[in-house]
Amino acid sequence: MTAKLPYDKTDPKSIERYAKKLIGKTFQDVLNESIYSNSKVGDESGKYGDEKRKGGLGNLLEKYYFGYEVNSDSEPDFKEAGVELKVSPYEEKNKGGYKAGERLVLTMINFNKEVEQDFYKSHVWEKCKLMLLIYYFRDKAIKNNLDYHIDYAKLFEIPEKDMNIIINDYKIIIDKILQGKAHEISEGDTMYLGACTKGATAAKSLVSQRYNENVKAKSRAFCLKNSYMTTVLNNYLMADECTDAAEFASEKELKAKSISEIIQDRLNKYINWNEDRIASKLGIDINKKNKSYEAIIVKHMLGVNELEDEKIDEFQKAGINVKVVKFKKHGKPNENMRLEDINFINLDKEPFDDEIKDEDGNDIGWEASRLYEILGNRKYLFAVFWEDEEGVIFKGCQLWSMPDDDLEKVKAAWKELKIKIRNGVEFEVNGNIVTNNLTKSSENGIFHVRPHAKNSFYKFTDGTEIGNGNISDTDLLPSGDRITRQAYWLNRSYINNQLEDTLIRHH
Repeated sequence: MTAKLPYDKTDPKSIERYAKKLIGKTFQDVLNESIYSNSKVGDESGKYGDEKRKGGLGNLLEKYYFGYEVNSDSEPDFKEAGVELKVSPYEEKNKGGYKAGERLVLTMINFNKEVEQDFYKSHVWEKCKLMLLIYYFRDKAIKNNLDYHIDYAKLFEIPEKDMNIIINDYKIIIDKILQGKAHEISEGDTMYLGACTKGATAAKSLVSQRYNENVKAKSRAFCLKNSYMTTVLNNYLMADECTDAAEFASEKELKAKSISEIIQDRLNKYINWNEDRIASKLGIDINKKNKSYEAIIVKHMLGVNELEDEKIDEFQKAGINVKVVKFKKHGKPNENMRLEDINFINLDKEPFDDEIKDEDGNDIGWEASRLYEILGNRKYLFAVFWEDEEGVIFKGCQLWSMPDDDLEKVKAAWKELKIKIRNGVEFEVNGNIVTNNLTKSSENGIFHVRPHAKNSFYKFTDGTEIGNGNISDTDLLPSGDRITRQAYWLNRSYINNQLEDTLIRHH
């Protein structure tokens, strides 16, 4: 490539100004207009346009827009300016708004090399200290990747407050490697900076580790988590289109303690208090007819005294969801935990694992699924209450993420569920009672699918209607049948198995 660069490769602002000229263009426009194109550019259209291949569009911009050859160096892409190029998709959420389409992979972790314990001397820091973020909208109706539109291009430095959390995350990962426990690393161990497997096939591709010759580990890379990048997208790239969330902790607090420790400090002082005493202490009125009133109390206990629907900045970035677990009195079982309602049309459209690949050729259909986003990309803050004769007592909290082994079981169940949806849900009608063959609580021991609607209603393609509800209580199946609105639920027995023993009520 001999063409003169149309930007100053030593100046971050010059690179950013040139990058902003991409806004409004498609990747096909970039290829068509490239000053670096040659007779082979037509072949590149087929290579990058494959809808079954996610990723690779960053390589296209590196080569045909910024004019440098793709490499896997640990140094930043624009090394003279200290700028790392990151090209990533964003998508529309099911219920409106936007989210990052995937985590932001920074650099591979080499378990065979001596680890760098100083974050500011690590390859991770080299890759994230100054990033040029280019985001394109991944429209699922578009079949050719080259037709995606580029909407944002901006330099990004991680805020100092966030760096406190990221450095703590780095230490957690490094400590496991040093202890010879690289095989026990999970993306759920940390808050903002993760150690992700490189696609589904990477889970089968085991590598040796320097600090433990007896056990191999999954191949992993450092990444900024999807939840963190979603917040960066909404609060930085799309800053004019959103409002800031409430802050949970000060920068001073985060320099001294981790988010987990701060959560424990704030909630533990209320252990064995009943909810009326807690509400009185905090000076809040509670409406016990509101099903989510205990979650509102927990937010106040955490020190976030904003409106009921106010988001917590650090919780958004870490993907932390507050969930109340209540053990009822007189030996009654605690409830199953609803995760989210299911959109069956969207579930059917999700690709199976081997139907879509990342830039390295790894199968990633499961990791692109909504259920993986719910259980693999999130943490849950379980706030546990016990109901007794004196009222409802707060017993403590636990920050939890699903273990990798359990995610593998959920993945298998997700595949089976998709096959059932694709083949057509089987119904059995007995008077006004309708049963189906969707995932039952006994099938995998972790989650199940069951109704989440005030009333029951079914409408089949032959015109048959059953139930005391109406169309608004249903969801559409790919077959054309309408089924009572369903949700994903965590089994109560599974939740009990995940809780620390001091939180479980033994009857």
